[in-house]
Amino acid sequence: MRVLQIIDSLRYGGAQKLMVTYAGQATVRGVDVTVVALSPKEAMPLAPQIEALGIPVVSFPADKLFTISRLSNLIKYVRDGKYSVIHSHLTYANILAGIVGLMTHTPVVSTLHSVALDVRHSHPLRDRMEWLALRNFARVIAIGPSVEEAYSKLLKRDMDLIPNAVNSGVVLSSVERDAVRAGIGVNPSNFLLISVGRLSPDKCFDDLLRSFAIIHSQRPETTLVIAGDGISRAELEEQTKTLGLTDSVFWLGMRDDIPALLAASDMFVSASKREGLPIAILEAMMAGLPLVVTDVGESSSLVGADAGILVQPLQPEVLASAVLEFINDPARLKAAGESARRRAQASYGAEAWFSCLLSLYNEVVH
Repeated sequence: MRVLQIIDSLRYGGAQKLMVTYAGQATVRGVDVTVVALSPKEAMPLAPQIEALGIPVVSFPADKLFTISRLSNLIKYVRDGKYSVIHSHLTYANILAGIVGLMTHTPVVSTLHSVALDVRHSHPLRDRMEWLALRNFARVIAIGPSVEEAYSKLLKRDMDLIPNAVNSGVVLSSVERDAVRAGIGVNPSNFLLISVGRLSPDKCFDDLLRSFAIIHSQRPETTLVIAGDGISRAELEEQTKTLGLTDSVFWLGMRDDIPALLAASDMFVSASKREGLPIAILEAMMAGLPLVVTDVGESSSLVGADAGILVQPLQPEVLASAVLEFINDPARLKAAGESARRRAQASYGAEAWFSCLLSLYNEVVH
């Protein structure tokens, strides 16, 4: 079986990180996979990680969605490659995969990664084109019940439920843990909160900073590290200064050592108002971190009753209260972290996830 993965970009993001996990599993299983990104090669920071695993990455950039040259080149590429199945991710890829699959008689599988449209990139005509492609030309995967519910009315069709997955977490010795903290300038004895994600309005890092201001005022030994980058970074850094938190909040930017950063932390926090099944939360669970996150997307199924505390989005005071509640109860904190790791290992491991995908591919091919 030859699998062609098509994705809008290989910048840092949940769907993109999932592609790295996919590449690792494909290499182990001996599955013939090629990854196509619709962005320029120089704008693909995750491509080297995929290529290092022996999976080729090919770029098909264009100034807009539909160009005759890109579409014809993709069609020729799929025909020449004699691919068994195309698997697409994100809007542009879902549209083009549907057309290319139709023109080349290649089965298409498309994964929906979020519960709602991203208003930053939403366009009425493009959105309808994606829905048309998903409705008529693809087998559709939803990464959780909330995603299925969000799209069922639009697509008017059944979907396959296959949750996202992550690799096993990193385990650090106490010496290694202290070294990671020292490397980012954090006191080894501080209580370290970590958040990972794109710095954009829908992730609500401004609310997280307001929450941390309350937390830090009551527990000065707390530190917050934020890994990620995005359009809101300058504004958020200015907010950090305004709140007087410059010595306690560390902006790490894009990192390729997230598992180690998580393993060196004490708690994972998120104030996001829009998610699907967040890879960052799964990675935190694999690292054995207790969670204080907003109740959006599939977060409730991840956290459950014992792996952390769920709060409503856009309520920074409530989030702060939940974090302080955890910090003040070390026994509960430890138990939640252990529960998080057990749940991630049992239900969100990469091996079982990849097996489900292979089974689905075999269904659409045969």
